[in-house]
Amino acid sequence: MLSSWKSLLCFALFSTAHAAVIQTRVRGEESTLDRRAATTGKVQFGYFVNWAIYARNFHPDDMDTSTLTHILYGFADTDPSSGQIKLTDSFADIEKHYPDDSWSEAGNNVYGCLKRLYKIKLKQRNIKTLLSIGGWTYSQAGHFNFVTNAGARATFVSSAITLLENFGFDGIDIDFEYPTAAQKSAFTSLINELRAALDAHARKKGETVPYLVTLAVPAGPTNYVNLDLRAMNSAVDFWGLMAYDFAGSWDTKSGHQANLYGGQTGFTGDGAVSWYLNNGASANKVTLGMPIYGRAFENTAGIYQPYNGIGPGTWEAGVYDYKALPLAGAQVTEDNSTVASYSYDAGKRELVSYDTPNIVATKARYAASRGLGGSMFWELSADKKGSLSLLKTSANVFGTLDQASNHINYPGSIYDNIKNNLGQGGGTPTTSGGGSTPTGGTGKCSGVPAWSASTVFVGGQQAVYNNRLYTAKWWTQGETPGNADVWTDSGAC
Repeated sequence: MLSSWKSLLCFALFSTAHAAVIQTRVRGEESTLDRRAATTGKVQFGYFVNWAIYARNFHPDDMDTSTLTHILYGFADTDPSSGQIKLTDSFADIEKHYPDDSWSEAGNNVYGCLKRLYKIKLKQRNIKTLLSIGGWTYSQAGHFNFVTNAGARATFVSSAITLLENFGFDGIDIDFEYPTAAQKSAFTSLINELRAALDAHARKKGETVPYLVTLAVPAGPTNYVNLDLRAMNSAVDFWGLMAYDFAGSWDTKSGHQANLYGGQTGFTGDGAVSWYLNNGASANKVTLGMPIYGRAFENTAGIYQPYNGIGPGTWEAGVYDYKALPLAGAQVTEDNSTVASYSYDAGKRELVSYDTPNIVATKARYAASRGLGGSMFWELSADKKGSLSLLKTSANVFGTLDQASNHINYPGSIYDNIKNNLGQGGGTPTTSGGGSTPTGGTGKCSGVPAWSASTVFVGGQQAVYNNRLYTAKWWTQGETPGNADVWTDSGAC
């Protein structure tokens, strides 16, 4: 995964992919826990990185969450010996006070970005948050070497559940770049053990909607042989396909960094998608990754031409935020045959490969046509606002996004404000049917749940209140039928 530290990505796509496996669980255990939270539309994942709050001045409240269903919070690190997971920036993660945060409230409370994420979850109940572990920097220097030690894997799993419960996450995302062939079996065991433990944790809490396991996986074919997708697929909720970084400073010629077809690097998004689907990944679990940044090539005559230098970039050499593109004076070319785009300044002889809204729309239509689960974007601080937003463009193609409810029940948290839902009171287990509410009446109301302030309803769902039938127009929670415009009065029971 590209990051602000990732100044050298050479050969990353030739590395092995993330791997994970879940073995068949004990017979009967799944009868009380749905294997996978039902989705009601396409998903859109976006990475929020904790360093974004500094020079980028991008904070959790700056996200346009109407275009998201899942937020991946990066990154946590791992101890290469013990497997213990640890946060990487205490100030950004749990200490920073925002203007509406108290300095004097009683109890042991979390602040920083993680409180803001939880506040977003409470406000928008279809937003799921996951702690992302790894990333490019924290995958280097043997940080995942613990995987070959069974005891260290157990420590990893235990600490993952502790962090999930303490901070109110809906799941764990693993971005290990990249397991070696020698680590394949052990990494497979790690994911197997994590999946089983998360399911057990959900059952213990009375949750029937499982916590999520997602993986960021590469699009380079060289090490596809290190993935046994058929063994992994039942463990993984979503495969985040990193269909970018196909070209860059490691090449001798300029090129498309995120083409869907063709190109000259040997990498294509379509080729990667096809491999995953042909080798056992469920289509509706694959999310097509798209970059919110561009890769630059200096002193070049154009696409597929030799170059010299990569330019200063926005935050690191050769990499520009999408919101800074196209650079002044550059002309944009969109190639519909490769489904790729770039800007080129003939005077400066500078080319930047990046996705335009038109290209993202085409990719989103492609994802829908292949039955994919949705999209994934790296990373959120680089997007534009309004109609030029890449996330909004993709969301507009998909239409209704996933409205499946998140979790807001964390009685085991060490933080009082997570346990009491930021003063709103403790939560209740999330169920696959939107809550175990009683039925509301007889006649046309027979079998319809009674309205409850704690239950999420999405567009088209019905509820009974004061012996009347109401139909939700869109996502709602806590808005009383008869008093809120979100409800249509469908008549007396």
